[in-house]
Amino acid sequence: MMAYSFFICVILLAGPTAGLTVLVAGNPSRYTIADNDRDLAGSTIAASTTVAKKPSPAIRDTSGITDAAPPPASRSRPAWVDQGAERVGGEYHLPVAIGPYASPLECEARLPAAVEAAIDDYVELVLGPEARGRVKVPWAFVETNLLRERYMESRLFQLTSTQQREMHTLYVLLAFDHNANQYLRQIWRFTQGTMNLARFGTFFGIAVWTLTVVWGYLRLDLTLRGRYRWALRAAASVLLVMPWVVLAIFPIL
Repeated sequence: MMAYSFFICVILLAGPTAGLTVLVAGNPSRYTIADNDRDLAGSTIAASTTVAKKPSPAIRDTSGITDAAPPPASRSRPAWVDQGAERVGGEYHLPVAIGPYASPLECEARLPAAVEAAIDDYVELVLGPEARGRVKVPWAFVETNLLRERYMESRLFQLTSTQQREMHTLYVLLAFDHNANQYLRQIWRFTQGTMNLARFGTFFGIAVWTLTVVWGYLRLDLTLRGRYRWALRAAASVLLVMPWVVLAIFPIL
């Protein structure tokens, strides 16, 4: 009876531990999978923490390209720069080159004189040699109606065998259409009228001067009764020739 009671106590004490051992031996994958899930969760959290702290190189490079400023666009050389004067449709195109000079400001300063010379060439072609240099076009009209395009070119020039310098050349395109030709003819007609009036006034003044000198000579000759006649004639001759000398030195328009 004592032995039987001892055996029952041993079974009661060893029962829970043995049962747990049997359960683990019967289904070992349950606890292994749970442990693996905890490991994966931990690695996922660690990976997410790593990504948050250190961005990928691809994302950093892309942001740098986006923030970069685009390079400035270069203007190509227009075709009319290398062409001579020609008629295009109903217009006459005349390219003008100013330079090369050391700075763009020098090109701009010499622009009016170069354009005026080009207009004189065109006026001589259209209105004749007499009109050259006498048709003065206002600069406001040139900028509004004649100056069609402009192009500034900068490039290196070989100044000496060992020295180079960047020089600038300004190209402008003048375009003369029907309205511009009419305006030039209008200016030329007005200039011709002014020139004719100046010529008439000059010759009328010379005629009055001549009559005055002759009348003065005769008056003095009569007053002096023939004395100093040769001296009076010499003085009168000088006075009569003087206007023509002045006119030769300072021609009319």
